[in-house]
Amino acid sequence: MTYSSYFKGAVWMPAIILPVLLITDAFYFSEPPKGGVEQFFLIYVLGFGLVAYFIFALWASRVINRKTAREVTRLAWWAPVIFIPFYGVPWLLYGLANLLLGKTSGLGMMFLWLAYVPYVLVAGYFFATTSVLISKVVIK
Repeated sequence: MTYSSYFKGAVWMPAIILPVLLITDAFYFSEPPKGGVEQFFLIYVLGFGLVAYFIFALWASRVINRKTAREVTRLAWWAPVIFIPFYGVPWLLYGLANLLLGKTSGLGMMFLWLAYVPYVLVAGYFFATTSVLISKVVIK
């Protein structure tokens, strides 16, 4: 296994597993949200960052192709920080759209994502550490 294929798989794994876990939870273990499409969008697309992570994984896959093994490992360590703008832009766009539609709650939405950044960083560094450690074992 090459470092490129391993890290591409590591980047795409959360994009595959998280939606499956969220769908399983929504249909089997908890009551579905009663707020309709907007609440679904807020929870899954913004809160869990599904679309943001998918776009980040596309970007990372393209970047991994052009990097050496050492640069890819460095990228893995920086990935949680690099992901922050990918996570924040949908929140900003949603808040701006609400403001343009006359909802003042959009102003709060434009800044609410900052409260989630510590969680994104902790989860990101957990998975970055796990990915790098496993790569040391798998890639020889």
